[in-house]
Amino acid sequence: MSDLLDIAPATSVAVVKIDGHRQIVRGISISAIASIVARFPVLKSVATGGAVSNEDFIAKLIVGCGAACGPIIAAGCGHLGDAEYEERANALLPEQQLKFIAPIVELTFPNGIGSFFESLMRLIGGATKEADVVKVKIRSRQSRSTSPPSSATVLHPTMQ
Repeated sequence: MSDLLDIAPATSVAVVKIDGHRQIVRGISISAIASIVARFPVLKSVATGGAVSNEDFIAKLIVGCGAACGPIIAAGCGHLGDAEYEERANALLPEQQLKFIAPIVELTFPNGIGSFFESLMRLIGGATKEADVVKVKIRSRQSRSTSPPSSATVLHPTMQ
């Protein structure tokens, strides 16, 4: 049986190379995401469903991520909330920022942002589709077997 330490992606990293410098980046946690979303109202409106269409959602996500780019990069580099790192990350060229943002997003959402939001919406709204509902059958009492026992000792049924 696995342990949480076996499945936690603590070692998942990427190396970003800019102008001969190497920087290790990691995915960011839900608590870091919540901290960043709380600071940027545009991201907050996206997270709370403020977008009415798919295009509106994407536009708000781009605007929100643009505003939060520095804090996202700083968090991915292990400096969540550090103003100096956030300012330096905001001062990077857009191409350099993208070199950081892409692996941070990939490490944070290995199955994609869409998959994360779908799971989040199911969690918030409950199961909405027939496929999301797990059906379990439980026998309330033991039924008698029509055939005789195959051995002298009768084994008690176990729940599997």
